[in-house]
Amino acid sequence: MMKTPVSIFLCVLLSVVAASAEEVAAPISLKALYQQLSEQQTQLQDVQSQLRQLQDQDRGLRSVSRCETGTVESPANSVLYQGSGDRYLEERVYFRSAFSSTPVVSIGLNHLDHNPGTNTRIEATVTRATTTGFTVRFYTWATSHVVKAGVSYIACS
Repeated sequence: MMKTPVSIFLCVLLSVVAASAEEVAAPISLKALYQQLSEQQTQLQDVQSQLRQLQDQDRGLRSVSRCETGTVESPANSVLYQGSGDRYLEERVYFRSAFSSTPVVSIGLNHLDHNPGTNTRIEATVTRATTTGFTVRFYTWATSHVVKAGVSYIACS
């Protein structure tokens, strides 16, 4: 139930009267009561704004209609294992069925096989997400030799 300015004023007035009764009666001016009422209204507006933001976020979370999970691996001994410098390999993933809108795709590294004689450097990112699939780019650089890498994914729309 939303409080009106009058009910807020009465609440403030009652709390001031109660506080005054506990202390030695200290008169409070109408100006001070109005100031307290104004501060309460500002706080109420802030809380209402935060509530609207949370409700919007909640609606967004409830709108997820479908998620799909899976794994993707780079082939063994690919370009990531050979040579030096910047090297990348892209693997295309196709969803079991198309999403109605482009999903948000999140990935996490779940497997890494590398040459122990070199520094290990690997980056995996999602590129070109569509309603039917996405691409994972495996990237390494310098003298790193990645034999094989894998990621797990979740795609939700």
